[in-house]
Amino acid sequence: MDRSGERLDVSGRGGQVRRGVADSTPAGASGPTPVGAELIASHYVARRWMLTSKAARPFIHLLCLHVGAAAEVGRPGKTTAFTGPAIVWLPAGSAEWLEVPAGATAELLQLRAGVWHRYLPPSAEPAYLALEAAGGIMARPVEPDLVTTMSRSIAAIAAEIASPARSGAASIMSAELTLCVLRFWRLFAGATDDRDEEGSSAEILTRFRRLLEERYQQHLRVSDYANLLGMTPDRLHALCSRELKRSPSELIQQRLVKEAATRLEAGTVAVKQIAFALGFKDTAYFNRFFRKHTGEAPGVWRRRVAARVRAGRSRPTLNFADWP
Repeated sequence: MDRSGERLDVSGRGGQVRRGVADSTPAGASGPTPVGAELIASHYVARRWMLTSKAARPFIHLLCLHVGAAAEVGRPGKTTAFTGPAIVWLPAGSAEWLEVPAGATAELLQLRAGVWHRYLPPSAEPAYLALEAAGGIMARPVEPDLVTTMSRSIAAIAAEIASPARSGAASIMSAELTLCVLRFWRLFAGATDDRDEEGSSAEILTRFRRLLEERYQQHLRVSDYANLLGMTPDRLHALCSRELKRSPSELIQQRLVKEAATRLEAGTVAVKQIAFALGFKDTAYFNRFFRKHTGEAPGVWRRRVAARVRAGRSRPTLNFADWP
């Protein structure tokens, strides 16, 4: 986040805001830091954060407002006010600025879109997918006790970020962040049933696409995807059949076939290596799987594509237009 919230009044900078910047990431993580936290103490001047600045633009913001506190969020042609106790979710790009007036106390969690899930365990994936897919600002008045609980978690995150070399820092941070996310998700989980079916269906299918892109090599079952989406396999089947004219099982298989065909066309890597890279433990099964969906064995497909390219003809196409 940029430092504009501290620049409104130089006299207010003396330790009034404690900032955490994630200088370390979990094992396997890379790139820009995914999590930050700020503790906003009561002060005699207002503070503003420019959410469209280069530093803040990629981030989701979770604001925790205490009793008697207030905040304003600015969007083109519109200003929205919030009063505590409340929790506010600001998706990346949903607002131009956030202002906390004089005298307010709050906590602000900063989550880099598309990256912060690295701190969450697999069990929190449904919450991550639902919140990451949110397109608009979500706010909910809550009991003061929940604000207190959330604020303690954000304070703990800030403390661990500030001292990343301490033993267990990443694990503690992961645990506190997971609790924050799950508590906030719980507030809105029931509200999803009230949305119109078209919008709800589109969101679910978007999340299904994202999950499939991330996990197609794991050969998960339809029931596994349904569990991650927080729904029954029957509902997922009905949505896919109605909106995409294909069952979830067909879509899962077609995504694997598309990837296999792409890898076969791209180079000379052995069919056995491609099979193992795509999660097939048996090359013979991979050959049968590919032949079932294309009518040709992998080696035959590769040779035919190469011959068409040499002859200046277009590659054969697979009708998987529903998937990127």
